[in-house]
Amino acid sequence: MTTPTDGPEPYTAEAADKQMLRVPIISVTITGIVITVLAYIFAGGQGLVAGIIGTLVVVGFFGGGQYAVTRVLRNNPAIAMNTALLVYLIQMAVMFGLILVLQDATFFNPKAFALTIVGCALVWTIAMVLTLTRTKVLYVEPGSGPGQMP
Repeated sequence: MTTPTDGPEPYTAEAADKQMLRVPIISVTITGIVITVLAYIFAGGQGLVAGIIGTLVVVGFFGGGQYAVTRVLRNNPAIAMNTALLVYLIQMAVMFGLILVLQDATFFNPKAFALTIVGCALVWTIAMVLTLTRTKVLYVEPGSGPGQMP
């Protein structure tokens, strides 16, 4: 029988890692779908292609970046913040570079692509901040102290 607690149980590191990816990916996917539908309405088939590609690019880049930061955090927590900032800077530079390189593309609508990337990147960032502020992570795993080897 469980006893009532003052709040939600703290997450394990693995559960927190999954939550850090799940919430932003779901949020960005929903945002990408909405922007893609709007792009299709206003720009036709080229808007549809631009929205899909933009959404996939953001999910891929930001999901991969979060995975890399998570791996660094587990192996070397002292440099996690530096790694997170570097990964974010690289992500923004690549996104901006893609917008510049593809601004004259003819196989999709470049404006819809840029709008999708910017909108989805903003939603990813907001979802990450909200997830980080709401997630309770144990910094020390119970039973991992000195003399308590498994």
